[in-house]
Amino acid sequence: MIGTSWGLTTTGGAKGVGQSTTTAVVTALLSIFIANFFLSWLMFQGTGASTLNM
Repeated sequence: MIGTSWGLTTTGGAKGVGQSTTTAVVTALLSIFIANFFLSWLMFQGTGASTLNM
């Protein structure tokens, strides 16, 4: 979805395609990292405290 939205709004020829591609990749990677952080936090919310007491 991110790639499609950036691709559909691309203007400026080959230079614009390169900039849109770079921006789409960076945006997608950041959204994956952020989603991974929140999903990990939700799934393993109490795990850290129990491993500190070992």
